[in-house]
Amino acid sequence: MFAVDVVLFVSAVVILFGSIALSIKMRFIQITMLPQLVRSFFISLTSGKTADGGRTVVPHKALFTAMSTTLGISTMISPVIAIKLGGPGALIGYLVSTLFGAAATFSEVALSLKFRKRTADGTIMGGPMQYLADLISAPLAKWYALSCGLLMAAWCGAQSNQLAAILSSPQLGSWAMPKMATGAILALFVICFLIGGIKWIAELSGKLVPLMFTLYLGTSLWIVASNIDLLPHIFSVIMHSFLSPSEFATGVCIGGLVSSLRWGVFKGVHSNEAGLGTQTIPHSMAETDKPYEQATLAMASTYTAGFIAILSGLVALISDTWQNPHLTVGIDMVAASFQLYFAEWGFAIIAICATLFGLGTVLGNCFNGTHCFQYLTKNRYTKLFYVVSAVVIFLGAISHVTVFWAFTDLLVACAALPHVLSLLYIAKRYPEMLQPEKEVEGALVAEVAA
Repeated sequence: MFAVDVVLFVSAVVILFGSIALSIKMRFIQITMLPQLVRSFFISLTSGKTADGGRTVVPHKALFTAMSTTLGISTMISPVIAIKLGGPGALIGYLVSTLFGAAATFSEVALSLKFRKRTADGTIMGGPMQYLADLISAPLAKWYALSCGLLMAAWCGAQSNQLAAILSSPQLGSWAMPKMATGAILALFVICFLIGGIKWIAELSGKLVPLMFTLYLGTSLWIVASNIDLLPHIFSVIMHSFLSPSEFATGVCIGGLVSSLRWGVFKGVHSNEAGLGTQTIPHSMAETDKPYEQATLAMASTYTAGFIAILSGLVALISDTWQNPHLTVGIDMVAASFQLYFAEWGFAIIAICATLFGLGTVLGNCFNGTHCFQYLTKNRYTKLFYVVSAVVIFLGAISHVTVFWAFTDLLVACAALPHVLSLLYIAKRYPEMLQPEKEVEGALVAEVAA
């Protein structure tokens, strides 16, 4: 276990410093382009622009599809897990991974839109695989596709597990659902929407994301606002944990800074997916000829996921449920926090949020995984991947949670490490591709690809 902790700590450091380097290289574009982000969102929302016959979606629906994967059950529970295992200082890791990770999000989405391909039947093939193959090497692109495809499947299993756990709780009374039933229904739901394609997925995401974001944000802010006098103490606890000695779950004594990076930054990547490259796949489906505008819009997903995760962590620290030894590490700790403030409605709120978050995330992850699988198989055997995804979702619902979460940590490292290093190489080798004021013409892209 200690060896795994070391590997994941090194991965967290590389991801963090890679994101910082990208931020400096692009002159902190995640801050300077915030006004453009807001404008792009409202322009897409009100323009009435149509998409390409089910092959593409309008920009803000591509954003909502990406957000449906980043705003998952893990956004609620991973901060609590990070605090439990790495101390309250882990929230600082979430903060820096969100702030600097937004630059990585901009970079990867801009590149994905520039290098997306169309197959003979008009299907769009996007994601990091395209620009990794064109700018660096085909073997690296295949490695990413394999790692990311496995990660998406594992994430689906983990999300299904947590959703089944909350929906089977005795606290739901007659509304409680057996884990097998949750797994079967969720698997069937995902297959139906995957067959429907990006248009169905985007339409559902467009309805789910605003609803689940508002519900969880509103209730969490109520808890924080009700305890606003405790915030100075909570921030002091966070800083003390960040700077003081602490322990890994294995019992090895290390510095609080190291523990915060290991759990905060790494779990932060779990939540916001910045630098991982997975957000690029739904954004590749956007009906736009302006890569930089869509890339700017994409940063909203990183910021919202980071904000919700930090808010969830504050709720855990305020309610102190993260220190309760009788609670299972996971969604039970989040539910316990809400029950303290909303009584019997607390569990129902979490059950509703978990259902909304879980549906969107599992569906989005399966869509992303499908594109990785199609890249490896040259757009063949897609229905086989649908079946495999359904089986993993079902097994996830009835399995032990640690099996999937431990596996996803390693897969995140396998996919994120080479991808972040590749972004740094591209930023150094082809700096003009990541500068909004220097729109790259198709001829340059073709020349580089050749």
